[in-house]
Formats: sequence, structure tokens, C-alpha cells
Amino acid sequence: MLQHNGTAGRRAHLAHATVVGLHALCCGLPALVMVAAALSGAASGTILLSDSISQFHDFVHAYETWILALSAVLVVGGGWIEFSQRRNGHAAGFPWLFALSVGCFVLNVAIVLAHRAV
Repeated sequence: MLQHNGTAGRRAHLAHATVVGLHALCCGLPALVMVAAALSGAASGTILLSDSISQFHDFVHAYETWILALSAVLVVGGGWIEFSQRRNGHAAGFPWLFALSVGCFVLNVAIVLAHRAV
């Protein structure tokens, strides 16, 4: 995979991994908190949990456009590096991490648009 593509391939790998990490932080953490609150079964636990995560939630909402822009830059940059490595004959099969990166970005955009519509 990308680890065999030389130095530029490693940069693409880091760009894709960063996008996936941003997605896990911005979407996965709130989802995990909601599941934990739902499984707690107690209203007081839900209230305490929502109070503790509200600062993170407010931060993400304040900067969601910048987070999406950073994700887009990383996806495009990683895709460009991926493309240039493959054009130079360093193909290593299907770029699974790039596909995951694009999927996370699309899901991030969908979540932001759906959340703003509410």
C-alpha cells in the first residue's frame, strides 16, 4: 500500500489518516457520548454527560466550516500525492485509506448539512 510508495506516499498516508482522525474526533466522539448517555439509563447521567461535553460541542460548531475546509485540503492533497505516485508507476492496489478518507469527508459534510437544517 502507501508505505511502499516512497516519501511522497507517506505524506499521502498521513493526510488520509489525519482526515480519518478528524472525522473520529468530530463525529465519533459525540456519537460515542450519545451512546453512553443512552446506555446509562438514568436521566441524571444524561444531564451530567451533556454538561461535560457541551464545551467540545460548542467548539466544534464554532469551527465546523474550518474543520471541513481543513479536511477538504487534506483529502485533495492526499489524493494529489496518491495520483502522482500512481502516475509515476508506484501503484500498490486499491487505495483503501484514500477511499476511507473520502468517505469520512462526505459523511462530515452530510452531518453538518443535516445538523444545520434542524
